[in-house]
Amino acid sequence: MGDEAAVNVERYLNELARRDDEIGARVEARVSARYGSDGSLDGYRFDDSFAKQDQATHRVDWVHENRYRAARFVYRHLPRPVRYGLKRLLG
Repeated sequence: MGDEAAVNVERYLNELARRDDEIGARVEARVSARYGSDGSLDGYRFDDSFAKQDQATHRVDWVHENRYRAARFVYRHLPRPVRYGLKRLLG
């Protein structure tokens, strides 16, 4: 029974890989039809787009500092309409 299950899993993974290739080819055709040959991101590297210290996840990390723990706790436990009102007022 174990070998049969392994064969079924392998067959399923192969089917998923085939479907992924098929969907990828359709997307590439759609992008090239819409944007032409310049629409490709082949040479672009997302991890080298800008320095790590300039990324948004590092700029807004002050929210998670320990000195704001009490304020975060109070805010999270406010009733939803009050939270939404504060967000609308301060945002």
